[in-house]
Amino acid sequence: MAIINTTTYHHGNLRQELMELAEKHLISHGIAELSLRALAREIGVSQTAPYRHFKEKNALLAALATEGFRRFFMLCEESEKEPRADLSLLLFGLSYVKFAKLHTEMFHLMFGPVLQPRSDYPELFAAGREAIYKVRAGVERGFKTDVIRQLDDVASMAHTVWAAVHGVATLMLDHGDTYGYHRDLDLQAEKSLRMMIASLCTDPTEISKLPQAKPAV
Repeated sequence: MAIINTTTYHHGNLRQELMELAEKHLISHGIAELSLRALAREIGVSQTAPYRHFKEKNALLAALATEGFRRFFMLCEESEKEPRADLSLLLFGLSYVKFAKLHTEMFHLMFGPVLQPRSDYPELFAAGREAIYKVRAGVERGFKTDVIRQLDDVASMAHTVWAAVHGVATLMLDHGDTYGYHRDLDLQAEKSLRMMIASLCTDPTEISKLPQAKPAV
């Protein structure tokens, strides 16, 4: 994981090392077991050193979640290059599901209840806003090019698309034993996204022209 930060303290770039180690702990043991003091002991610095970078555990978690959004935006680059708004929204949804599968613990941290209210974490709040603005921009472009049917205002439709995409990702991660009724989960997730986006299109057949995505590994 490449996190660029110029803040250093005693042990090289302590902030970066804390974030990298915290992510490993998050994946291995979950949020509840993560401790700044335990991270400090493992890195080999004083118990108080981490607090020069993160005032509390949740500040570190917020930084990790913000990093998660940065990775997600990198996955979204293909969708943003797609000229057709309907296909762009579909690719966004596929990227969302792929990210959730590849970075499951980070995904739950980014969208879970631990870091609430979001307004307490300005960088994370801004990253979350950027994510919904990407959806909003796709819907608005669809209106202007007559590709997406204007069923409601831009904001309402963007949040509806986001809710549907997030629902697919969450069902895939947390209810894989029932979602899809024992079918291939990647295939079921893609079918769900294709049907959802197609229902918003003035010409639903365009969605079928996009090749099936490669499953996330």
